[in-house]
Amino acid sequence: MKNAAKGLAVFANLCTYGVGIAVLLIKLLKKDFVAPFIISGFNYNESLFFNMALFCLGAALLGVVLTMLVSEYKSDTVTVEYPIVWAIVPVAISLFYIYFGITGDAPREIAIIIVSTVIYLAASLVNIYTGTKVFTLFANNKSDDE
Repeated sequence: MKNAAKGLAVFANLCTYGVGIAVLLIKLLKKDFVAPFIISGFNYNESLFFNMALFCLGAALLGVVLTMLVSEYKSDTVTVEYPIVWAIVPVAISLFYIYFGITGDAPREIAIIIVSTVIYLAASLVNIYTGTKVFTLFANNKSDDE
């Protein structure tokens, strides 16, 4: 359980980092993408950022559920120190997204990009916290044989 929980925590964090970097590269390099969730009436940017927000919400939900499962398995009370250094990447990416939102064409596009950016940042911060909590609960102890 310990290694699986740690692996899922790393996976959830990598998913939010990965989607943030991928969307940033798509925007900077002006590449095309295929949207998994298509909403009629959305333009390119709205669809891109909406799909990013949905993916990040799913990854954050995975992190929250993982923390709940781990706390049921190991009921120790721990103090989690938030690792701010890991939040630098999502914050920097979010600043670029805010710029993309401000330079948008229509008010709806601006609103969707900025809301998606807030969702991305919140989901990233939640995943960083839940990953830290999992690694704090399952610290490497030499006497632990699990």
